[in-house]
Amino acid sequence: MKKVFLLLILTIGLLSFSSPKNEIPNGKLTDAQLEYVKKIYNWNSEELLIVNFKQPERRCHYNNYQHFKESEKWWDAYYSKIELTNVRNIFVYSDSKKAKEIIDSKKHFADMDSFFLNNFFSKEKTCDGIVIINKNGDYQKKAGEYTLIDIAQLINKLK
Repeated sequence: MKKVFLLLILTIGLLSFSSPKNEIPNGKLTDAQLEYVKKIYNWNSEELLIVNFKQPERRCHYNNYQHFKESEKWWDAYYSKIELTNVRNIFVYSDSKKAKEIIDSKKHFADMDSFFLNNFFSKEKTCDGIVIINKNGDYQKKAGEYTLIDIAQLINKLK
């Protein structure tokens, strides 16, 4: 009887704390949206654009707008673990005033006209997110934290 009770508690505990798989929404940009992204974010010849998006601070449970230089080093090391051939990888900040020290319009950008916030993350209550877009305007996104495996899966879905 004790074993059954213990197994029951263990099962309930595992089910209670397991998180459901997030479905990764996909879609397609309009021609106008695709041209806008190419122009504003200097996306030219690369096959894919990876947008690492930082949500507004008010949507995050911690201050996600601090330690930019340390974060940049961390992201560089993180992305060095995967091969990104013919890919433009950028970072876009929803709150450009808080990110002004890192925005250089080369690799780090403001979310111009709140394009990414409004079109991809308007309902999300996360700190970060990623959008990967191919040359045809097809995209995959994931809200919240993402791993190298997530990035590879998103890229593979767009090939």
